[in-house]
Amino acid sequence: MIQPITLLTAGLFFVVLYVRFKSRPKDGPRRTRQQQLKTAKLLFAALVAWLAIQYSLRHTLAKMDGTDQEPSLVERAVSFLSK
Repeated sequence: MIQPITLLTAGLFFVVLYVRFKSRPKDGPRRTRQQQLKTAKLLFAALVAWLAIQYSLRHTLAKMDGTDQEPSLVERAVSFLSK
């Protein structure tokens, strides 16, 4: 379940984005393709980092609870490659 602080932070983030979007001049300079590519790379890296942290925390919490799960696909691949 999503925590209330997560919803509050996401809402604040989107409000700030909306306000910044509305406050920019209509005839201002357009974003270049290079800027768009940098933004896309940054968002992709943030998504990968978020997924990695979420995976790590979920696995750590499962081990702390004592409900040790079977190895995931990534863990099986790493153990296979380390042999």
